[in-house]
Amino acid sequence: MALLLSTSYNLPSISLQNPNHKHSLTLKAQSFITTTNNKHTKKLSPLHVAAAPLTTPPDQTQQQANQQLIDIEEEEIGDDGDSKFSWRDHWYPVSLIEDLDPQLPTPFQLLGRDLVIWFDNKESKWVAFDDKCPHRLAPLSEGRLDENGHLQCSYHGWSFDGVGSCTRIPQASSSGPEARAVQSPRACATRFPTMVSQGLLFVWPDENGHERANSTKPPMLPDDFEKPEFATVTIQRDLFYGYDTLMENVSDPSHIEFAHHKVTGRRDRARPLPFKMEGSGHWGFSGANEGNPQISAKFIAPCYMMNKIEIDTKLPIVGDQKWVIWICSFNVPMAPGKTRSIVCSARNFFQLTVPGPAWWQVVPRWHEHWTSNKVYDGDMIVLQGQEKIFLAMSKNKESVDVNKQYTKITFTPTQADRFVLAFRNWLRRHGNSQPEWFGSVDLQQPLPSTVLSKRQMMDRFEQHTLKCSSCKGAYEAFEMWQKVLIGSTVVCCAAAGIPSDMVFRVILAGLALVSAGSVFALNNLQKNFVFVDYVHAEID
Repeated sequence: MALLLSTSYNLPSISLQNPNHKHSLTLKAQSFITTTNNKHTKKLSPLHVAAAPLTTPPDQTQQQANQQLIDIEEEEIGDDGDSKFSWRDHWYPVSLIEDLDPQLPTPFQLLGRDLVIWFDNKESKWVAFDDKCPHRLAPLSEGRLDENGHLQCSYHGWSFDGVGSCTRIPQASSSGPEARAVQSPRACATRFPTMVSQGLLFVWPDENGHERANSTKPPMLPDDFEKPEFATVTIQRDLFYGYDTLMENVSDPSHIEFAHHKVTGRRDRARPLPFKMEGSGHWGFSGANEGNPQISAKFIAPCYMMNKIEIDTKLPIVGDQKWVIWICSFNVPMAPGKTRSIVCSARNFFQLTVPGPAWWQVVPRWHEHWTSNKVYDGDMIVLQGQEKIFLAMSKNKESVDVNKQYTKITFTPTQADRFVLAFRNWLRRHGNSQPEWFGSVDLQQPLPSTVLSKRQMMDRFEQHTLKCSSCKGAYEAFEMWQKVLIGSTVVCCAAAGIPSDMVFRVILAGLALVSAGSVFALNNLQKNFVFVDYVHAEID
């Protein structure tokens, strides 16, 4: 998703003149960086890849396309072979804390397993349970918090405290075996380890992994996010395409100028992107370019992509400046064909245009999300079409493994695709080509991207607004003001005929028109919370 490779807010273009080149470089904040672990890093010789001339034989062109993947495999630094990755032994962020309601249980899927997230007031702690009551397996996410602050099942009223112990069975008698049933281990809810870190709620998807979870740190945002000179923005959205499709997309900076033309990129700014791999292995991969701006990326398995861009520039009056932009994304595998994207971005310039707690940061978070959702929408149908083709190949008679055959079914001759190939290589060698889903997964069942319409794929209301505290609140405010203004229009129209003075009649009629116009404007703006069509061909 290009939101990870470009700030979700519009940034001005930055022109950098390199004296060693005759052309200036124009940048639209679209990138990434991080540091790499020294033990996984060594200096690599640059990869020389060129577009094949028209006279190059077809088999030679295919050789060039495959060479990058071969080089990436040979560059596995500090790797422990083809060992399989343990998907369940990691912290996964499931939500931004600011978008969770502590008064309500919230359902979530992680690796195909249904969870319920709720806030234990007694312990002041967020809790994650298996989303099924041990009584008759009803979903606990449909329940409520009872008078004791415990999670109560809405089916028969069984209640559970923050550690999963059953605290009440209304149907049990006060004496005898039924009274002791509440103490049975079989009456307990299944609890998963949880942790709150840097505004994110993390879940460890193994109910038996509490000891390992306690000794493992969750993936961290850079220290710059805590510094006062950096303004930060966060957003999350549930997307109806697979984890691998989204991860491939966020590993690809070169699509931004086209897929997000006039949102965060420009078609006429497309240029070669000579990225080099700095390290790769069981842990993920990292890479960077050289020069100004300094751009690099780091993938920390299983779902964290950390991106940074540093720009050395010179401004009037203030002189030399180093601009820094962070775009850090978590791409959480919810279920086959469904992924949650959580993006946290920060920058140390033009903070006035970014939402924040300071009195002078007047841009509301929900307004910034309108732009962020445009970025998501710009990718949506393109990725849907790509995923359909990959899925069809994997389900045909030959049952193609997309990760193994990637350079044969696609043509990737440029260094701009280096990180895409690195991710596909990691997923094939270490990730068993797909996440480790809970339960039995019928891969022959149609995935959402193969059956949903364009309108359903781009439904902002279900995917984002209902799950975002800022946008949900703004949507409800828009609804309320429309009702108020409709009432004002009716009252002004009815009252316009009462006064004998023509001036009063004109004033009331004018107020009626203003109210009606405001209703129309609010209704159009409200569509940004629900659905806005995106047609690439209509953006000149």
